[in-house]
Amino acid sequence: MKILNFGSCNIDYVYSVEHIVIPKETIASKSMQRFVGGKGLNQSVALAKAGSEVFHAGCIGEDGIILSEYMNSVGVNTKYLKTVSENTGHAIIQIDESGQNGILLFPGANNCITVEYIDRVLNDFAEGDFLIIQNEINNLEYLVNCAFEKGMKIFFNPAPYNKKIDRISLDKIYCLILNEIELFAITNEEDIEKSIRLLNTNYPNCRVVATLGEKGSVYCYKNKMHKQAAFKVKAVDTTAAGDTFMDYFISGLSSNETTQKALLTASMAAAITVSRSGASPSIPTKKEVVEFGFKNQ
Repeated sequence: MKILNFGSCNIDYVYSVEHIVIPKETIASKSMQRFVGGKGLNQSVALAKAGSEVFHAGCIGEDGIILSEYMNSVGVNTKYLKTVSENTGHAIIQIDESGQNGILLFPGANNCITVEYIDRVLNDFAEGDFLIIQNEINNLEYLVNCAFEKGMKIFFNPAPYNKKIDRISLDKIYCLILNEIELFAITNEEDIEKSIRLLNTNYPNCRVVATLGEKGSVYCYKNKMHKQAAFKVKAVDTTAAGDTFMDYFISGLSSNETTQKALLTASMAAAITVSRSGASPSIPTKKEVVEFGFKNQ
C-alpha cells in the first residue's frame, strides 16, 4: 500500500496582529515571517514526520525550490512534483493574539494541474493505495473520479470550502475529514452531531471525521460514533493544526492502528502544533508526540 498526496504547495507570509483585520480597516502588524506551507505540503510533511512514506504530487513555480528542498529534508518523496512557469502559490496569514488566523490565498502554480499530469501520476498507483486531497488545486473532480475508478482509498479535506466542493461525488470518498465550518456548509445543518449523521446517511460508505478545535474530534462510520477530547495547551498559531491532525490520523490507519488509537495520536500531534509558530515547521515528529503522550497520561 502506497500513500499519494496530490496537493498544494505555498509560501506562507505570516503576520502577527492584535486582531484579524476587518473591512475598511488598516492595522500594523507586530512581525512578519516567511514559512513553507500550503495544505498539501503541510499534510505530506505531517505524514513524513509521523513515520509514513508519502509521495507528493503538485505544482510549484521556479521560485518554489525552497518548498521541494524542505519536503525532501523531512522525508517526503517529491519524484512527482512538477515545476511550471506560473509563480508558486502563496498565502497571507494573519495570526491574532489568541492564536486564531485569517488567510488569503493566491493559487498560482496550484491551479496548473492538468489531466495529463494526473493520468501520468496515477498510473503508478493501484487499488488499495491511499490518495490524500484538499481543495487548493484545480481539476479535483477529475482526480477523484480517476482515483475512484482505480480503487484507491480517497481521504478528502474539503478546505477551503467553496462551490467546487459541490461537484465532488462524496460517495466516492473513503474518508471525509473536515472542521465545523466545512461540516455546516456541506450539510446546511448547524448541529454537529446531526450534521455528521446526515453525511453518514447520505454517503454510507464514507467515514466522517470532524475536527472541533478545543472541543476535540468525532469519528463516525455506519452511525457508530467515537469522540476524542482535545488536549489543553496554550495556542500560539492554529494554522496547520487540522493538517497535522488529518495526517497523523491517516498515518495511524495505514499502520493498522485502531480508529480510537489513531484519533488519540492525531489529537496529541495537533495540540503540539498549535503551541508553536508557523505551518509546516510547527508539525511535531512522532518521537515528540510519543513524549507528549507520556507527559499527559
